[in-house]
Amino acid sequence: MNKKGFTLIELLIVVAIIGIIAAIAIPNLLVALQKGKQKATMGDMKSIGSAIESYITDWSFAPQVAAGPINTMAVNWFQPFYIKILPQTDGWGTIFRYDHSAIAAGGDLYTIQSWGRNKLNGPIPAPPNNLYTVTSLADFNNDIFFSNGIYTVGPQVKR
Repeated sequence: MNKKGFTLIELLIVVAIIGIIAAIAIPNLLVALQKGKQKATMGDMKSIGSAIESYITDWSFAPQVAAGPINTMAVNWFQPFYIKILPQTDGWGTIFRYDHSAIAAGGDLYTIQSWGRNKLNGPIPAPPNNLYTVTSLADFNNDIFFSNGIYTVGPQVKR
């Protein structure tokens, strides 16, 4: 008998090889997806920060809106003059938070916060006390802060 085709053993070997490759590739793919969301979040935060810096240059103080969700900043005086479209959510779909110092305290300090992948709210101390230690970017559950023109990652207060 001279039939053409694959034997059961050959098919099982191919399936096992594909399974091994998938077992190696899928965790790396999941990390790459989370890293992409994190980088998109950080890019949006930098864009918002640049717009706030432009606002501070013009007015000498940060936008004085109620601390909380960043969509309170999307009013006619901020968008489209300082940023064309104000990003309101991070890569995981959570609304950015914004906080600022009072004009009486100098008024030019601000913080933008993303809660990270786990969407758990970490503390957001009022400026100027928002000095944080930088923790690893590999943990996507960490909150991400952009304060006064620099990234500060993680809610631990530096003493």
